[in-house]
Amino acid sequence: MNNIHLHPRVVFYREGSSWIAHCLEFDLAGEGSTREEALEHLNEALVVQVEVHSIRSNPADLFKPADREYFAMYEAGDEVSVGALRLASHRLIIDQTRSREYRRAL
Repeated sequence: MNNIHLHPRVVFYREGSSWIAHCLEFDLAGEGSTREEALEHLNEALVVQVEVHSIRSNPADLFKPADREYFAMYEAGDEVSVGALRLASHRLIIDQTRSREYRRAL
């Protein structure tokens, strides 16, 4: 069986004083006081999601795209280099991430 390589998209945005890192392909998010911390928490959520998927063997548990509004936020955002989601488990490999920061209009 071949490995599945994914390069997910992450949109960063603020909610109050916190940063949110939202992965569009998995509809998972992490929160933190910095973008890097939010991305770290997102990565932890992704690991749990993949572990649950491997136990249940149900692809519907793994892939659930975010709502359209988050895709629009990603498209309207600016490219940022924050880090990457990292995962190599159960034939799923994530080794690159495309990230953008969305800034709400004041």
